[in-house]
Amino acid sequence: MNRKPYFLKKNKTSLVLLGINKKLKIMKTKTSILSAVAIAIVAAGCSVVRPGTQAMKWSPYGKGLKTEQVYKDGIVWRWPWNGVVRYSTQWQTYSENVAVLTKDELHIPITVSVTLRPIEAEIAQLELEVGQGYYKNVVKPEFISLTRNIFADYEYKVVSPKSPEIETTIYKQLVKKIEGKHLEIDNITIDHIKYPQVVTSAVDRKLAVEQDIQQKDYEMKIAEKQAEIQRILAKGQRDAQQIIDAGLTQRYLQYKALEVQDKLATSPNTKFYFVPMGKDGLPIIVDTGDSGN
Repeated sequence: MNRKPYFLKKNKTSLVLLGINKKLKIMKTKTSILSAVAIAIVAAGCSVVRPGTQAMKWSPYGKGLKTEQVYKDGIVWRWPWNGVVRYSTQWQTYSENVAVLTKDELHIPITVSVTLRPIEAEIAQLELEVGQGYYKNVVKPEFISLTRNIFADYEYKVVSPKSPEIETTIYKQLVKKIEGKHLEIDNITIDHIKYPQVVTSAVDRKLAVEQDIQQKDYEMKIAEKQAEIQRILAKGQRDAQQIIDAGLTQRYLQYKALEVQDKLATSPNTKFYFVPMGKDGLPIIVDTGDSGN
């Protein structure tokens, strides 16, 4: 019986093992590729919907926008060739610089803002009827037009004090204009009013004049008060003098003169002559001291 050499058997076994290893490597490679493709498909088909946002699926090769279900915050899975339409449901503020003409034909640049958002329950209708450019295409033209028309009813000098009234008027009319557009407005704000230089200069002059008038009024009040004080003092002095005059009768003066005479008579250092009665009915006192007079 002929037997094959041992080394030939060994080589054959090695070749078989090599073939098996190659097949295993090929299978692993294919598996890795398929896994990577599967992961890529899953990753491409996952969309994240953030809080404050709503989304709908969109199939360009199918039924188009799927409005039967609106997704809120979370993960939405779809086929990679399909899309997701997102809408923010948070309040958003849009500002516009508008040149307005007042009732007295003065051009004033102003900055006005509107705060709005889509109505959550009407996101699908908003996408179908208006689209994501709802502010630019629908709100902005009406907002600017209303602002100019309403400011035209006011004179420039009352624009600032009547800003709340103007804001309310714009708000009410803008709400009517966008009715049925699936949007809701929170408020209208007049952020800034820039008056021309000629106006600000005139206002400054007016304020300076008013300040000067107020200062003069204040000084006049002080002067009037001081005059009143002087009148009161003079009246008090007059009344006091009248009281004194009323009390200085002839007999009272004679009595007081006798008191003085009595005190002088008891003084050892002076000498006086007393004339019994002067022309006023009072004693006359003559000093005869050492002065020689």
